[in-house]
Amino acid sequence: MRYYRATLLLLAWLLCPLLTQAQALLLNPDVPMLETAGQWQRLDDAAGLLDAGQADVAPGWQPLPGHLNASFTQAAVWLRMPLQVEQPGSWMLLLGNALLDEVEVHVRRSGGPWQLLGRSGEEVPRHAWPVDYRSPAFQFEPPAAGSYELLVRLRARNALVTRIDLWQRLAFDNHTRREALSFGLYFGLYLLLIGVQLVFWLGTRAPLSGLFLAYLSVCVLNEVVSLGLVQQLTGLPGFWSDRLLGCGIAAALAISMQLACRQLDLASLYPRLVRQIVPLLWLFSLCCMLLVVSGHYAAGMVPVQAMTLPLTLGFLAFALWLWRRGHAPARFFMLAFGIFYAGVLISFLRNLGWLPMNALTALVSTHASALGTMAHMLLLSGWIIGGYEHRRRVREREQVLLEAELVQRQLRESELSEALVLERRVRQEQRDFVAMVSHELRTPLAIILTSAQQLARNLAAPPDKTLARSRNIREAAQRLLALVDDCLADDRMADPQPHAEPRLQPCDLHALVDGLCLDFAPGRVVCHLGGGTQQLITDAGLLRIALRNLLANADRHTPEGESVRLDVTRQGEGLEIQVSNPSEPIAQADQDQLFERYYRGRNAQHRPGAGLGLYLVRRIAERLGGSVALLTAGGEQPVCLRLVLPVARA
Repeated sequence: MRYYRATLLLLAWLLCPLLTQAQALLLNPDVPMLETAGQWQRLDDAAGLLDAGQADVAPGWQPLPGHLNASFTQAAVWLRMPLQVEQPGSWMLLLGNALLDEVEVHVRRSGGPWQLLGRSGEEVPRHAWPVDYRSPAFQFEPPAAGSYELLVRLRARNALVTRIDLWQRLAFDNHTRREALSFGLYFGLYLLLIGVQLVFWLGTRAPLSGLFLAYLSVCVLNEVVSLGLVQQLTGLPGFWSDRLLGCGIAAALAISMQLACRQLDLASLYPRLVRQIVPLLWLFSLCCMLLVVSGHYAAGMVPVQAMTLPLTLGFLAFALWLWRRGHAPARFFMLAFGIFYAGVLISFLRNLGWLPMNALTALVSTHASALGTMAHMLLLSGWIIGGYEHRRRVREREQVLLEAELVQRQLRESELSEALVLERRVRQEQRDFVAMVSHELRTPLAIILTSAQQLARNLAAPPDKTLARSRNIREAAQRLLALVDDCLADDRMADPQPHAEPRLQPCDLHALVDGLCLDFAPGRVVCHLGGGTQQLITDAGLLRIALRNLLANADRHTPEGESVRLDVTRQGEGLEIQVSNPSEPIAQADQDQLFERYYRGRNAQHRPGAGLGLYLVRRIAERLGGSVALLTAGGEQPVCLRLVLPVARA
């Protein structure tokens, strides 16, 4: 019931001017501004041929409730109002519509002739306007108290909607100064916003930012033209201002609806519908622009404003429905577009003549609409920039994650490549090992088998042959035993478990060397053991393998009749063991790989060996805290290998 009462009161307030009869307006010098709503009489001149005298006596005058709202009409409209002047003064007759094409004001004293007060409007050059103001204004200075009448003739290609007020001259001057200040702040903020969006668009080239920049620029242009500021500053004639404004309004319709679709994210919900609606709206707007440019202003503007009404109502209703369904962008749409659409609806309904021109509609279509438009633009600007920054941060996070994932993939690929290389190397080493073992086992086993067969076939053979065959069996068995020791040592070197660590204990190096020399022919190995070299703390088993491999390697490459030299000296807290022998020079390529596993140089291709000896020497030296190196590579000097070991490990 409360809502019905409010509605009835609003309707009564809107219709109350219809019930009043025009009376003489009293020009009270104590009132700075007088509204003239309800004081006028109206006469429509369809042909537009009447002069002031003819219009005054013509039939058809009707009381005008409220302010003038003749919508889009080609007729001239005459307005007449009686005035009662208490004392002489200076007054300003101000018309609020800056887009009126022709305005003529006549005045007369009671019973006197009509006198032209002035002509204004967009069809009149600006320098001929009686008052330099953005909209038509006329100075009225009654010479004496008494009764007067004002007669106003109006024509417009735009909607013939305007309010007419009477201001005292001083109050009018103050009003124009305040208005100039407010317009400066208002449009200054718009220019700042356009500058920010322009810089943002130039920096990002974001399509949505470019669309909003076009929308903002068109809306600001429409507003400054509709307020008459461009015309006042530049003297732009009505021929161009009407076409500029008409094309701007038609373009704003298409751009705003496209922007609304983007903000509501309708392309993700109804892609086919959006792909159809947006081009149709642009086609409709272009057709209306062509009508405006060709001079048919009303034929182009009425469809645009009529089409805007159902579109805005439809978008608002649809956004409300999406909001209730939980569509997140709809909430912001209602906030950013709601007040703006309300101002547009009231302005266009008033322009089409479907709402009266009164204080409420004037307030909504001017001040409230301006504030709503400003809030609308600020919210959209923040949404676009904030949305872009949010998407940029998301892209940066995704880029960081992608780069991290790429690094992980590259790392995994590198690990896989290394594993593949290792697997291939291990497979090759296994093949080499099998080939080596097959060769190294086959030869001594063949010797053992042959010697055993010879012994079995000839048990009565001379003792010297029997001893030679037994010596062959013993040497072949020693060779097999050395090979087994090398393989076990290699496996121990590759074992990372704690039990594979060196077993450190006191070791008699001289006794160890003497025992190794017994495995070679007498005089084959010549030993020089220096002072302080007998005792050391080390793994005797590993050291024996290392020294045996050094001596065996030297023995294989030493010509018959020559000897291998072993020198042991004390060097501070370490021992230096040098094994040297005369031999062919070792090639530089072989020197670089001398201590590699299974590697056999060119000098060793036709000699027995598994390619493990010097490799094991290097690994054992590292395990025991020492090192091994090639000092000389043969030729004029003997081949010399030096093994350095600590006397006692910490």
